[in-house]
Amino acid sequence: MSSDKKTAQVVDEVEVALIGAGIMSATLGAMLRELEPSWTQMVFERLDGPALESSSPWNNAGTGHSALCELNYTPEKNGRIDVSKAMNINEKFQVSRQFWSHQLNNGILTDPRAFINPVPHVSFAQGSIQVDYLKRRFDALKDNHMFPNMQFSDDDATFQEKLPLMSEGR
Repeated sequence: MSSDKKTAQVVDEVEVALIGAGIMSATLGAMLRELEPSWTQMVFERLDGPALESSSPWNNAGTGHSALCELNYTPEKNGRIDVSKAMNINEKFQVSRQFWSHQLNNGILTDPRAFINPVPHVSFAQGSIQVDYLKRRFDALKDNHMFPNMQFSDDDATFQEKLPLMSEGR
């Protein structure tokens, strides 16, 4: 533990406890500050600074995302792909994007590249059962306006082009 850490304060009551000092807690805290300025907020972070764990665009364990490739958001039920969770998560992310735009337009945020960067999203499947599921998932999402650029390919050349490290030896 570094010696420059602040001593923890004892607080009897707080209206909002934000767990983690990443982009999502920052967004929620800013949104609540604007909507309910009288509410007290406290951020709890175990690391030495904000946004050190999951806020990197390449580590989206807790960051805002669009549910583009997370297969657990599209479970199969009775032979059908249920896209409701993926759509719900994507809708919430779009609301976050609208709020960040509002913050930019009001001068609270200044450089969107400092906090939001698009990165490629890929779902990978192998074996006929997984590939069939992924194709049906694609078919269930491709015409939805929230997933406009979604693509599916089972072409070896496309796989080698998009994922050269994964394609080696396959």
